[in-house]
Amino acid sequence: MNKIVVLLVSFGLLGFVLSASGQVDLAAFPTGTTKMVYRIVSGEMQAPQSLEVTVVSHGDGQYTLGMFVEASGNKSQLSSFGLLFGGASMLYGSGGDVSSSSLQAVMGQRSRLEEGQEYLLPDGVTFGSIVSVEIAGVRCLEGSFIDPAQEDTRIRIAFELSHPVYMFPRTIIENRYDEEWVEVLRMELSEYTFTALED
Repeated sequence: MNKIVVLLVSFGLLGFVLSASGQVDLAAFPTGTTKMVYRIVSGEMQAPQSLEVTVVSHGDGQYTLGMFVEASGNKSQLSSFGLLFGGASMLYGSGGDVSSSSLQAVMGQRSRLEEGQEYLLPDGVTFGSIVSVEIAGVRCLEGSFIDPAQEDTRIRIAFELSHPVYMFPRTIIENRYDEEWVEVLRMELSEYTFTALED
């Protein structure tokens, strides 16, 4: 039963991440096709999952957004996969476990964040342990959200600084079991390409 609750909380947290997609305005994407491929690893899945997000900026204020998801596993694991991508936003929306106001505060000020600093956010959440990282060629600042109301969950998120991405370049969710932190979900940008539109 504990595993199921932890899994649902993890899916809810991922739902939050997916529902917070669009970390940059679509207008930030250059005219052409930007392809972002994410690798998703969860303790419940036998093999990594793949999520491909494509943003096509047509240059006239019109955009095309595409998402393709792929996973392999047994019947039980793939039923969880359906929950992950079909119901994650619903799980988040029905009782969100992460403060969206805290995430929005950091997203709006990410260019002003400094490595090594800790920031106090709405609802008592802190964002700290900030480091500069490069993920699939995208320069980012990455830090940990700690919510005092959920002391057994830690969420590490990277915010892009150099290239527009539709979803966070990296999200890691860890849960504490018997004083040990265990990674329960990792979603990481593994490929980033841009192709200009042909005239």
